[in-house]
Amino acid sequence: MALVDCIPVHLRPSLLLLTGVYHFLMTIFETIFVHPDLSLLFNLSALREKSFGRLWINNGEAMSEKMPDSMDALLKTAHGVVLDVGPGSGEQLPRFYPDKIDIMYGAEPSIYLHPGLLKNADKAGFGSKYRALQCGGEPESLIPALAKVGALNVGASQGAFDAIVCVRVLCGVPRPEETIQGLYRLLKPGGRLLVCEHTVNPWRHGSGSILARIFQVIYKLLGWSFFMGGCNIDRDTVKFLRAGAGTEGWAKTELKYVEPDTAVPHIVGYLVKRT
Repeated sequence: MALVDCIPVHLRPSLLLLTGVYHFLMTIFETIFVHPDLSLLFNLSALREKSFGRLWINNGEAMSEKMPDSMDALLKTAHGVVLDVGPGSGEQLPRFYPDKIDIMYGAEPSIYLHPGLLKNADKAGFGSKYRALQCGGEPESLIPALAKVGALNVGASQGAFDAIVCVRVLCGVPRPEETIQGLYRLLKPGGRLLVCEHTVNPWRHGSGSILARIFQVIYKLLGWSFFMGGCNIDRDTVKFLRAGAGTEGWAKTELKYVEPDTAVPHIVGYLVKRT
């Protein structure tokens, strides 16, 4: 790609970053003047969560519209008992086949997104087969939430899920390797971890772009993680995924880079737990 052509591509994420800044400032404005809650101003974590919830409610559908084409076919293979980690307000749910799914649990930590999540689940045809849980993907949050609704027998030696879905969520968890190890344990033998995730630009492996990697660093320095709900666009997601099965190793991995020469590349595919 010629320099004159690739610069606009690398600048495109800046529009999303500016949108995140806008919603953060509007959240502060509303907190002071519209629905006064000055205590929130002294809780940066809660303020950021509310800001990202506002961003997603207003832009989640548009942000989810352009996704890697291969992801649609991948999500349609989900069946049985499914765990949906970080579903946001459920914009990805129409990409599944509800008839193939017995029950799906959505682990979404932001309570601001739950009304939209349940609405979109019903709209996509899940009805009562979709259960929204207020928790994250990390074990200390996820395990108690699953046990509370009877989705998990804490003392069981085998996993509970035929498939676990992670769509642009592992970039934001605070301890990715530990989180993925926890998800691995939750899979049934032969179960699959389906992923569509942000990743560090793979320029070192010959399939990426060093210029795109530089732009990733720039966006990180400009506050991408802060304004975009903790997203780390430069996380080596592939390394964490492969290490997630520990010494046992995955039975099979099918992962590929999508748009590897951009500042926001994805890794898309699945990993299968050994039987």
